[in-house]
Amino acid sequence: MQHFVKVIQGYIANQILHVTWCEFGNKLSSVGNLEEIHRTHAEYLNKAIFRQATILTFTSNACSGSGQGLLTEKAAPVMNIIHSIFSLILKFRSQLISQSWSFDAGKQMAVHPNFGLMQQSYNTFKYYSHFLFKVVTKLVNRGYQPHLEDFLLRINFNNYYKDN
Repeated sequence: MQHFVKVIQGYIANQILHVTWCEFGNKLSSVGNLEEIHRTHAEYLNKAIFRQATILTFTSNACSGSGQGLLTEKAAPVMNIIHSIFSLILKFRSQLISQSWSFDAGKQMAVHPNFGLMQQSYNTFKYYSHFLFKVVTKLVNRGYQPHLEDFLLRINFNNYYKDN
């Protein structure tokens, strides 16, 4: 789960923030006054938000085959999966920190009162993350948005998803 969050964070930083920041820096070299700096900065923020929405809804246009806008109804199922994955991560964390680990002298091991619930949350996370990997793999195989290959490389650097 931690790997998944770090991959999404790194992917967004690389594909959105870095690229957009470089463009912003290049445009700043040609501004002449405070008004132009303000306008250029507003453009930078809008581009970053737009690109984040594009990446988070990368399957909407590919699945529909259309070039229509972001956050469409067709993207909703994939966005629900991504949202569910992050909700499961937060649920797992809550289950983990809600009670303490203890040592069971009879079993000679550490036990957690919520271990069964945590296993269930992890298994659901695993199912959803594998499904997301399959969807993105199909999009990459169809040649849709080359930057998705970076996401696949990051998420599957140890072949965790391909081996299952």
